[in-house]
Amino acid sequence: MPETTTPRGRPQNSELTRQILTTTLNALAAGGYHGTSTQQIADATGTSKQALYRRWKNKAALALEALRYGFRQVPPTYPGMSSFHNDLLEATSGTLNALHETPLGAAWLALLSEPSLAEELSLIEGEQRTHFRQIFVYWNTTATMETSIDQLLGFVFFTSLVRRRKSTLREITELIQSITSRS
Repeated sequence: MPETTTPRGRPQNSELTRQILTTTLNALAAGGYHGTSTQQIADATGTSKQALYRRWKNKAALALEALRYGFRQVPPTYPGMSSFHNDLLEATSGTLNALHETPLGAAWLALLSEPSLAEELSLIEGEQRTHFRQIFVYWNTTATMETSIDQLLGFVFFTSLVRRRKSTLREITELIQSITSRS
């Protein structure tokens, strides 16, 4: 019979974890990667740097987890609730709103400027693509799926992070119409 082990130390406080990740996301958005310190985050959340390093091995791991946390706050799109077009519109709008109405967009941009994080950021971008893939697979429109996702996310990230403006509903709708007409 396999022996079960219990984690050593005190159990992690999920509310403190949420607070640390939210604070980190805000700090990254306001000060960038190099303008954010673990001491600043520890002070703002009423914990210690040592407590942060027990949860995350370094500042980069904390910053990346904060970014993942920010993306997890985007409301999920459940394919098949409406139409292919509307599912894509809902998923794209959710991502767009998160990039503009939360610190996620500025934090993402701050981390993109850090070359040492490029590989992990690519994985996070891949996680976002998976949400869109689920929609394409559900609607059995996989022939041009990757190119279509490139167009959608490329447009959203470019207009949001480079041009620093929120895409209009009309722009997104026209892009989705061009994608759905090919599929």
